[in-house]
Amino acid sequence: MAEQTQALAGLRVMAAVAKADGYLTEEERRQIGDALAELAPDVSVDEILTEQFDLDAEIRKITDAEVQRATYRAALLLSMADGERHDAEAKVLAKLKSAYGLGDADGDLTQAIADREPLAPIENDPAVRASKARREILGHAMMAAALGANPLPLVSFVTEVGVFYMQGRLVRNLAFYYGYDVTTKHAVALMASTFGLGVARAAVVQLVKFVPVWGSVVGGATAFTTTYALGETILRHFEQGGDLGSLSKKEAKKAYEEIKKGDAKAAYEEAKPEIEKKAKEKAPEIEALAKDIKEGKADDKAIASTLQRL
Repeated sequence: MAEQTQALAGLRVMAAVAKADGYLTEEERRQIGDALAELAPDVSVDEILTEQFDLDAEIRKITDAEVQRATYRAALLLSMADGERHDAEAKVLAKLKSAYGLGDADGDLTQAIADREPLAPIENDPAVRASKARREILGHAMMAAALGANPLPLVSFVTEVGVFYMQGRLVRNLAFYYGYDVTTKHAVALMASTFGLGVARAAVVQLVKFVPVWGSVVGGATAFTTTYALGETILRHFEQGGDLGSLSKKEAKKAYEEIKKGDAKAAYEEAKPEIEKKAKEKAPEIEALAKDIKEGKADDKAIASTLQRL
């Protein structure tokens, strides 16, 4: 039960980041609640978000080095759930880093990944633009699936963040095709606010993996269908003459869910052989990255560079 006790303490510490600015949005609460229901069904959202606890005492309960790093990374992920990191959240992160003696290798991978890849040239021909956009969607979805299909415990953080920021990069690229210059960070905020796609699940995963009866990392099929549906929803909105300002949360979420269950699922089945081939090709590089992380040889820049090559 020691693992579960430490993991539960880690979840409380993670939640402290979400509440650090004194305001927990309904969307943040829903995301965390959904993630707990899926991955740790015997832990209630109230137990994590509502009950009062001593943050310093919870931090001290976590004595295993791997759980300490996972707690920091979970808190780090949740601090980016709305695309911004607030001062109060940064203070909690600094407290964790100090308490657990974490160095630069345990730093902000999320920032290292964002906006590293240049944008493609703008295409003015509507038919060519739509065709390129759909290739972009399929390519990002397949790569997300290949990452999700390699759930090595040591790199679950890397693969989860990689999938999430690949989705953010896809939104950024699609917006650019249609004349909107947004950063990956702004794309992440759009994903969280409009689609409810945030890092809460990825954050929870960092800790539940230590308890065998709880859940596991995102799989290839989920990574593909969520990425594909996200891209198609935004592309169809643009193709119908919409812009980022007119993207209705209610309508976009409805379209996203329909595409995820229909076209995205069908596209995954069609692309599955190629995805499995990609996953097999990338496995040695991901395993090598896991080895470097275990031996302390991979810092954020090295990890981000590997994800770019993937």
